[in-house]
Amino acid sequence: MISVIGSSPSVGKSTLCRALADWLAGLGASVDHFEEADVLTRRRLTELLRLPTRL
Repeated sequence: MISVIGSSPSVGKSTLCRALADWLAGLGASVDHFEEADVLTRRRLTELLRLPTRL
């Protein structure tokens, strides 16, 4: 799992994650890239982090 955290908006977090996911997928890695807004739709993540699930 890779998580990218930045100190402010528009520092390139999403761009970096998208490029990294594309690069890894291009190497044949299995990649499940999702945006921050989608975290609560991932049942396993919400279980691990003890967050409410939003489906």
